[in-house]
Amino acid sequence: MPLVQIFVPAGSLSAEMKNDMIQKVTDAVVEAEGKPVVRRYTWVHINEVPDGGWGMSGKVVTLDAMKQSTETTK
Repeated sequence: MPLVQIFVPAGSLSAEMKNDMIQKVTDAVVEAEGKPVVRRYTWVHINEVPDGGWGMSGKVVTLDAMKQSTETTK
């Protein structure tokens, strides 16, 4: 039984975005397995990490900092 765990900052995904992500990840798992029956046994868990619960390079990374970082790379 495939289990995919996804970690995102709390509040960064709407219910619609979560639904879309679960559908697309499930589709990718089914394609990778090559067996359509695996769809009914595929679990996707979206874990929301509270703001300040992320760290990188020994420092706390907030949701605002992540947003600013992605905006500057566009």
